[in-house]
Amino acid sequence: MRLWVTGWIAGLVLLLGLTTAAPAQQKKAFLWNGNNWTQVSFEAKAGYVFGVGNLADFETAATGGKVACVSKAFTDELKTKTVDQVINEVDKYYKENPAKMETTVIEVILRKCTTVCPPEKK
Repeated sequence: MRLWVTGWIAGLVLLLGLTTAAPAQQKKAFLWNGNNWTQVSFEAKAGYVFGVGNLADFETAATGGKVACVSKAFTDELKTKTVDQVINEVDKYYKENPAKMETTVIEVILRKCTTVCPPEKK
């Protein structure tokens, strides 16, 4: 009986410890940049591009075509590019600009793969 009580208390302490540690490990939402991009697989990069593209498609459909800059770029200009081409452009940018790893992925896509945003000044 004493062993059962000790085990139950130890389990409760462990459970409480895990539940209080979990919120500290949660991360806030953030915009992906080169530091994130270069650490993930091709599949994760493709998921990012598809996700942004799906959001743009939804916004375009929901607004009847009266969309903001980002969605217009994705639905109009990027429809002529493959996901592989977009990923390669982003990979190339971060490889050629290692000092600009803080530049967000969405900015790189809009500046390198579309004419919506002007190219970055060097």
